[in-house]
Amino acid sequence: MLVWLLDKTNKIKLSKFKYKYLLFKEIFLIIIIFSLILMFMLVSCRPGDDESTKTVNSNNSNVTRENGLYLFDCEKIKLEGTDTTDIKIKNCNLYIDIYEELVLMGEVENISPGIKTDIGITLDFYGKNGDKIISRTIPAFADYIKTGDRLPFCYYIDEKEKYIDMSVIKIGVNYKDYNEIFEGNPVAKIEKYYYDDDGDSLVIEGRVINIGSEKIRNLKLFCTFYNSSGKVVFIRKCYLQREEMIPDEEQNFSLKILFDEYIPEFTNYRFEVFFEDAIKTPVNL
Repeated sequence: MLVWLLDKTNKIKLSKFKYKYLLFKEIFLIIIIFSLILMFMLVSCRPGDDESTKTVNSNNSNVTRENGLYLFDCEKIKLEGTDTTDIKIKNCNLYIDIYEELVLMGEVENISPGIKTDIGITLDFYGKNGDKIISRTIPAFADYIKTGDRLPFCYYIDEKEKYIDMSVIKIGVNYKDYNEIFEGNPVAKIEKYYYDDDGDSLVIEGRVINIGSEKIRNLKLFCTFYNSSGKVVFIRKCYLQREEMIPDEEQNFSLKILFDEYIPEFTNYRFEVFFEDAIKTPVNL
């Protein structure tokens, strides 16, 4: 009898302990579930970042961007070249480069029978209402342009806050006649071009030869690259060991173009040599 009572008492104690344990377990689970629901509600109600519009700080000016692009189409900006009877502006191009800057490029061709000097490229930017918002005159890469030569030009438009207002860009050129004849005559001859072993670079090799009868100075060699539409996409100045050459002298040059994200697509290129006779001096008329 005593054993039976002890056994029953132990069972009652175990039942009470089990009941408390189960009750504690259920309360603990309810607390966990409630905490998870509360955390989910807090995260869901938190305001998120607006990925469609970002503000980029560049060149000390704030520009609002949407999906990584400026809020205007630069192809809608009209390019107008003010040709003269002696000078023709051609192959102009306007685009946004990888640095998100507006770039204007083109060429000035001397279609007259004489040499031109003191050359300056004039750029006038007009807004949608016809008002002039930017006016610039940039110096040319060379001091003289012979008959038939093309002188490339390039201008980076850094006033980003005015991009959206641009409607027309008028391109002109200032120059003076140079009433002398150059006796020197350097020409560039392309020997070969090839791709490197990795196929990520184009190498152009050639020679510059002074086939004229006079010593030359201030020798410069430029290579202009064009896209499939014939527009200028980028310009490279070639390194030359000597900027002076006597008659019949020659020197080699090499130009390497790395195919990376900084280089726009191009289909062809053209070399131009610029110089002046060593005994000549600029004539200001």
